[in-house]
Amino acid sequence: MITFDQMIRDAALYLEQNMHCRKHYVEHTGNTTYLLDMYSYLGEIEKGKKLIETLVSRIVKSGESFVFFPGLINKMNMSNNVIDCGSCVDTIARFLHAHRNQFSNEEHEYYRAALKKVVDTYLADAARTKATTNQRLWGLTGLASYSRYAGKAYAGIAEESIEAAFRDMTVDGFFRYYPEAETHGTFSGYDGITTFYQSRCVGFIRYSLAEMGMDSASYEGRLRTSEQALLAMYKPDGTKDLRLECKRWYWLSKYEIASHSFDSYALAHSKLPEARVALHNVLYQIRRHFDGYLHSHIGASVNFQCPIFWTAHLAWLTRIPNIKELFDTVESLNPFSFELKGKEVYTKTTLNSRILVNARSQERNLTTGIYENGLSGKVYWKWQLPAMPPAFLLSLREVLNHSWYALRGGYVREAFLRLLYFKLNCLVTLLPRYTTSYGKVTSLSYENGHVRIEVQPAAKYGTVLPFSKTIIV
Repeated sequence: MITFDQMIRDAALYLEQNMHCRKHYVEHTGNTTYLLDMYSYLGEIEKGKKLIETLVSRIVKSGESFVFFPGLINKMNMSNNVIDCGSCVDTIARFLHAHRNQFSNEEHEYYRAALKKVVDTYLADAARTKATTNQRLWGLTGLASYSRYAGKAYAGIAEESIEAAFRDMTVDGFFRYYPEAETHGTFSGYDGITTFYQSRCVGFIRYSLAEMGMDSASYEGRLRTSEQALLAMYKPDGTKDLRLECKRWYWLSKYEIASHSFDSYALAHSKLPEARVALHNVLYQIRRHFDGYLHSHIGASVNFQCPIFWTAHLAWLTRIPNIKELFDTVESLNPFSFELKGKEVYTKTTLNSRILVNARSQERNLTTGIYENGLSGKVYWKWQLPAMPPAFLLSLREVLNHSWYALRGGYVREAFLRLLYFKLNCLVTLLPRYTTSYGKVTSLSYENGHVRIEVQPAAKYGTVLPFSKTIIV
């Protein structure tokens, strides 16, 4: 299997050869900037210096703010200003700090002033006020690295941003993708648990606290809870359970390891004993899925993002102490077991099995929201027709947009499957078929070593029947 050094070299080469995305017809600046971490690890300082010069030249004025292009300016970037500014400021400041002696005083003065424009006019506020949790914390990583490099204090902003993340976290430690989504003008189905972004939130908080030199003691209890939630997402093979993903349209595959770079960083910095085994298995899956670039899964390219995103994020592995030794010794899966007895979510993963009970209830439509609660059981056919899924026209618009993006980039199979699945799911909306697996869990309790669940059978998109069933696990 590939070694860590070779993977980072190959990843850097892939990004260098794909600066202009063939799928989205744009340079994903907020991703290619992570080449700086790779250059730093590989000792290719001159390449890093040239890339910083290029990146800084992409600072543009958007309204009253200075941001990194393309951000949200070009919709085909599939990103936004806070992510691109956060990642660019983070990696540039990090590189400048790590290789301070490789730059002249004049260069430092120039780059410090350029980053300051972005921080003062945009990032300092976005890292505090952005509504989407992982995006706000991504912005905070940039502010944190700039703080260390420039010697500026932003502890107040960091505290506000982190406290908001924990305030919006569920009682069991799951970060919601878009808290109070409906109040911000979008579908409430986005206000749910997300396997793809959980580790970002955990890792970004830890990283920002460390970069700013802030004491993490007051956060450790809540960080531990969020790490337990992350562990509760893993299946025995080291992949995460997509039944806990509210942004479901991202993935046409049955699993994804595109988020495993962030998983690795979060797990490597956890003190939970199960985190070491989970990290081992996560690294194994990364190793297994890298072939010149990181694949989101084994199979045809049918997922929303492109390999530039997934490959660039491997840079976060270089921030893990002793990563080379950890990575190169991973040859197979290790037995993983973990049990979470939450107030809303119960999971039990063993070597050969996984039990999931998700009692969180939220709206879902044909593209967004969590459909399955993890239960299996009886199917009920009734004369009662299911209600129209909420925000149906929004899901239609999303499918058409995402299919167009795929088709425009030459991903014909992805476009075809998105349209086909949407058509089939439209037919599903008409079926008076109700199951406990789609049902609304009204009670989750633990008695004498068993899990007791009360559930109302429901159709796939949320219409419930007026009676409950009791299931004992």
